[in-house]
Amino acid sequence: MNIQLNTSALSKLDDFAAKRQTEYQRDGLTKLSNNNSVVIRDENGNINLQEGIEKNQLLIIEPTTQRITNASILKVIDTQFTYYSFPVSIKFDNASLDLDLNVDLALPDPVFARYRPSENRLILEGTDYSGILMDDVQDGLSQQYTNRYTISKEIKNLDVDLRFRIKLQHRYDAPSGHGTAYFSIIKASEQGLDREYRTFENTSTFVPNTPGSINQYEVQDLEVDIVIPNSEFEIGDSFSIGAKAGQNNDTQFHTINALQSYWVITDANKNVDLWNQELNVNPV
Repeated sequence: MNIQLNTSALSKLDDFAAKRQTEYQRDGLTKLSNNNSVVIRDENGNINLQEGIEKNQLLIIEPTTQRITNASILKVIDTQFTYYSFPVSIKFDNASLDLDLNVDLALPDPVFARYRPSENRLILEGTDYSGILMDDVQDGLSQQYTNRYTISKEIKNLDVDLRFRIKLQHRYDAPSGHGTAYFSIIKASEQGLDREYRTFENTSTFVPNTPGSINQYEVQDLEVDIVIPNSEFEIGDSFSIGAKAGQNNDTQFHTINALQSYWVITDANKNVDLWNQELNVNPV
């Protein structure tokens, strides 16, 4: 059996279907029931149905649906997944993008530290220097061991010298006469404990011939600015501040005032203040 397709008839069917779809898209899905010859409506568009009678007009419901095929939607929405390629580039048409790419990557100074006592303390009497309170970390490097500055790998490998700036304000209370107070830098290392690594003392103007002397009720400021060479410390070494006094009893005692005392450690190669801020040097 030979079957011949009438392409002209198929074309007319397609045109008819398209025309019907266009009519419904233009006039809505209730196009047929909106025809007053099919469904009688009042002036407001309401369907005329009467209660209590057996023969009302037929209610026409149009079985029309709007279908969206995969073929039609794919022509509108691109669902193809596209992989990103790196580096990603951004294209701008007739526009310029001003980006500030300056990022402050300044790292904290591994050397700098500023310590002070957290409270007033008496200076112990004795022949040996004893460590004093220097436990309040005001800025910079924290303390691995309380009251001590410890040499880390970073500090040693920087190959820099350390600058110690120390201020200790102390007062002597006694019924009369004068007393004595002495101070030091204590170094602890694998070789042992050196309580007299560096030593310092003031001399009272009231007792000029006695090193370390301080008069009754006198207040002195011991101020030290010293450089510790890199060759004199190793990783794991630590430094602390020591003190000793000639008197410490109920009526004679020496007190270190916390608020007026500090210990600042900085890189000796840097020209910085007591808070590790760069100092401006005017050229001569």
